[in-house]
Amino acid sequence: MAVQNILITGISGSVGHYLFDLLVADPRYHLYLVLRRPEKLRRDLSAHRNVTLLQMDIREVHRRDELLGQMDYVIWVATCWGGYREPWRINVYPLFRTLRRLDSRRIKRVLYFSTASILDREHRPVEAIREIGTNYIRSKFLAHRMLQRHPLRDRIVTVFPTWVYGGDAAHPYSHAAAGLPSAVKMIRWLKYFTLDFSFHFIHCADIARLTRYLLENDLGGREYVLGNAPLTVGDFLRQIAGHHGQKPLFQVRIPLLIIRFLAWVSGKHPWDRYCLKYKHFIYNTINCRKLGLPTEVDTVSGVLRALNQ
Repeated sequence: MAVQNILITGISGSVGHYLFDLLVADPRYHLYLVLRRPEKLRRDLSAHRNVTLLQMDIREVHRRDELLGQMDYVIWVATCWGGYREPWRINVYPLFRTLRRLDSRRIKRVLYFSTASILDREHRPVEAIREIGTNYIRSKFLAHRMLQRHPLRDRIVTVFPTWVYGGDAAHPYSHAAAGLPSAVKMIRWLKYFTLDFSFHFIHCADIARLTRYLLENDLGGREYVLGNAPLTVGDFLRQIAGHHGQKPLFQVRIPLLIIRFLAWVSGKHPWDRYCLKYKHFIYNTINCRKLGLPTEVDTVSGVLRALNQ
């Protein structure tokens, strides 16, 4: 079988590192990594013959017409979280300029990373995002809408990660994981509280496994929310406590009215206030357990062990 070429963006992030480790070990693939700052990838690329470094800004990828025409797969992980214009310049324009330069006769699949935050519980885009979303959320909303009309739409698979944990000595920490040590330090008090709020989570290692699975298998759909079984805030705190041998005898529910008032006083963005009002971010998710893939990080305790917390 001929070696398959994969273009990957966002490889220097937490998900990207786990994805790199998984794919680089597979001789069926040659990885083309878009990296503006190669030092951010904590790997020795010279040790791998099936890796080509494309040291460039993601906004310049579309200029490599000849190379893009040789791609069999694209995995678009790159995301800009903040700023005024940058979310559009990173999350939208480079994606569609690159898609235009792929060979429609050759490209087999494009995996695009969005976010579950743009969806309601029926997996429909939240229309209010156009007025109240942050620039990051609005850019993801726009990209998703444009992909529905794209000529390659039948070969584009969009994944919507939920709350993402990951990181250790060999992998950079995700945004959510970076805040866990503080929760662990305060768990002796936090374990006695809960909040009327629900969410899914998923570890970066499992995201990498699911990405490879979706790259190689057609499940019949084009959009998938990635997440393990939903948890309430109380469940989450109780399981952190249990991991450390603590068990709360009770949990006090903090009224959401207080949280919303504090958000209003502190001048939070309208999107934050919407999230506090929406409360239960529950989806029909896929995960490694459902697909029969091996995992040790689909529980809170498993995540904490992986994070050495």
